[in-house]
Amino acid sequence: MASLLGIGQGRLAAQDMASPAATSTSSVPATPVVPAPAPAPDAVAVPSVPPAPAPTPRKGPPQEYVIVSGGPALRFFEKGKEGSHDKFWGNFIVSASLRIMEIQQEKGPQDVVSWLVYRPTYERRGMESGQDFIAAVQKKADTVGASLYWFSEPGELFNYLNKGKDRKALPVGDFEYFGHSNRACFMFDYSNEFDAMSRSFFHERQISLLDPAAFASDAKAKSWGCHTGEEFSDIWKQKLGFTMTGAIGKTDYSNGKIPVLSAADGKWSE
Repeated sequence: MASLLGIGQGRLAAQDMASPAATSTSSVPATPVVPAPAPAPDAVAVPSVPPAPAPTPRKGPPQEYVIVSGGPALRFFEKGKEGSHDKFWGNFIVSASLRIMEIQQEKGPQDVVSWLVYRPTYERRGMESGQDFIAAVQKKADTVGASLYWFSEPGELFNYLNKGKDRKALPVGDFEYFGHSNRACFMFDYSNEFDAMSRSFFHERQISLLDPAAFASDAKAKSWGCHTGEEFSDIWKQKLGFTMTGAIGKTDYSNGKIPVLSAADGKWSE
């Protein structure tokens, strides 16, 4: 915020200056010799910090990075609650976009980054707020260089993972989820259509609907939602044969960055 500084007016009074009397040169005192100032001490050298090394691009056959964003709750349901969810509509968009920016530095030259976003929640939150969040998400996807795909039902997500691309030529190498979750499922529309409930979800019993052959042999996965590491991650590994990193406890999206663990005793688990 710009600050305004008041500038006061000063007034210089004129003074009568008497002419000095003439004096002899012998009475003029000698100009004192001012010693030269001591040299300033050498500046302390500040060691330079080497820049962080750039991530090494992944090598190997092409793979697809699949990032999934669930949707925000409505303020109609959450306003006034203790621990109110999703005061900011874009919690799962901003965090995912930041992660995609990291991936763009990590991926191989032929790898593909795809972003799947649960559309109905952003339509409803947009109607509530009087804003076009569909356009905002598209703009963010364009900015980070990801291919955006909307889905409206969990089955569309499952179909995309299984056969959205030729999985022999382009298997899923990385799967990451940003959104609401509990120990047993991802909740794409938590508190968006019904208060404190979800009608659209990915339950651990549905993991068997995914084809293990759709994933690369060195595939990895991570859920950035709450509680996934307490149960969902175990079933994922049993059914698909590779680990999913998940949180023991809650995660916090309120910092406007990639989410962090909410509590000091929380941890990431596989």
